[in-house]
Amino acid sequence: MKLYLSLMVATIVILGGCSAAAHGFDLDETVQIAEVFPQSKNQSAVYKPVSWKAIADWKKDDHNEALMAFVSSCEALRNDLRWKKVCAEARSIGELDSVGARLFFETHFQPYEMIGDGERSIGLVTGYYLPLLNGSRTKTARFAYPVYRKPKELVQIDLKAFSIDHKSIRGRLQSNGKIVPYYDRATIETDASLLKGNELFYVDDPIGLFFMHIQGSGLIKTPDGKIHQLGYSAQNGYPYYAIGKYLIEGKMIAKEDMSMQSIRKWLETHPSRMNEVMRKNRSYIFFEEANATLGVYGTQGTPLSAKRSIAVDREFIPLGSPVFISAEALKRLTIAQDTGGAIKGAVRADFFWGQGNEAAQSAGKMQENGRLFILLPKEEKKR
Repeated sequence: MKLYLSLMVATIVILGGCSAAAHGFDLDETVQIAEVFPQSKNQSAVYKPVSWKAIADWKKDDHNEALMAFVSSCEALRNDLRWKKVCAEARSIGELDSVGARLFFETHFQPYEMIGDGERSIGLVTGYYLPLLNGSRTKTARFAYPVYRKPKELVQIDLKAFSIDHKSIRGRLQSNGKIVPYYDRATIETDASLLKGNELFYVDDPIGLFFMHIQGSGLIKTPDGKIHQLGYSAQNGYPYYAIGKYLIEGKMIAKEDMSMQSIRKWLETHPSRMNEVMRKNRSYIFFEEANATLGVYGTQGTPLSAKRSIAVDREFIPLGSPVFISAEALKRLTIAQDTGGAIKGAVRADFFWGQGNEAAQSAGKMQENGRLFILLPKEEKKR
C-alpha cells in the first residue's frame, strides 16, 4: 500500500462537484468524469447517479461521525468555491444526532456510484493503520535498521509544468547537474553510506519497518518511554509492488490465506529469503517527524479519523469527498482524506482503522470486494 500520512504541508488537488439534476442527467445515465469535474482528463471510469434507496444500509450508519470528519476536510476546502456553500452549512449546524446528520447529507449531496473500466462496479476495499515500532536515536546492536528522512539530492519534477503530462517523476540530482533515477530499496538497504546523516531513528524490527513503509507513517517508542510520530515525507520514485502477490504466485501463501499477518509469519519463518522478498518492492519511503498532539494527517492535510477516513485514487475521487463504502462486512460513510501508492483505480479504497494492536489486526485481514458511492454537492454548478 501506501500511503501518505501525517503530511503537514500537502498539495491539495480538489476537483469540483455538481448534481445530476444541474446537467439534466437521468438517474439511469452514467456520467463521464470530465462532465462532473471539468479539470479531470480521466475517461476510464464514470459516475452513475443513483437514489439514496440504492445504497444498502445507508440509513443504518452513524452519519454524525462522518459529518464531523467532513467538517475537518472543509478546512482544506475553504478556498475552493465549489465546496464553499456546503462547507459553510456543515460548519454552521454544529453536532447533530445521526438522523439529523443523515438528512444534512441527503439535502446537500447527490450520490453517484463509481463505475470503473468495463462497467465494473465491484472493487477492492483494504485497510491500513498506524504501526508502532521500538526504536532509538542512535544505532545499537538491537536497534540496527535505519529510518531515513528525505535526502537533499532527491528531487521531484512536475511534468505538467513542461506540458508533458499531469504526472511527476522523482530522481537523484548528481553533482554534474544531471538527474538520474533514485536508488531502489535493495541499493539503499545494502549500502548505508548512500544516506549517511539522514537517519531519524533506528528500529529493531526490519519487517515492522517494511510495513511502516507500506502504511506511510508510524509511531516510534524510544527506551525512555516517549512516543514519536513519523509521517510521510517523500518516496524514491519506484512504483509500489505488493509482495503478497509474489508470495501467492510462488505458491508460498495460498490466496485465501493472504493477510498482513500471514506475510509477516512467512517472512519470519524464512529469514534467508526475507530481504530478497521484501526487496521485490523497490519503492522506498522517507519520513519526517510530526507533532503527535495534532493527530495523524493524511494527504489532504487534515487529521484522519479512525474508521471514518479512507485513502483513494484522487484521479477519480477528489479529496474531501464523502464516500459510502458498501462491502460485505463494512457499510459506512467515510471521507476521502488520504492517498497511497497501492490505491489505484476508481473503485478502490483503503479504510483507516486507527492505531494499536486491534487496528493492526483489523487492517491486516481486511480484503473485501465492495462498491463505492461518492457524494457530490448538489448546489454547485460546473465551472
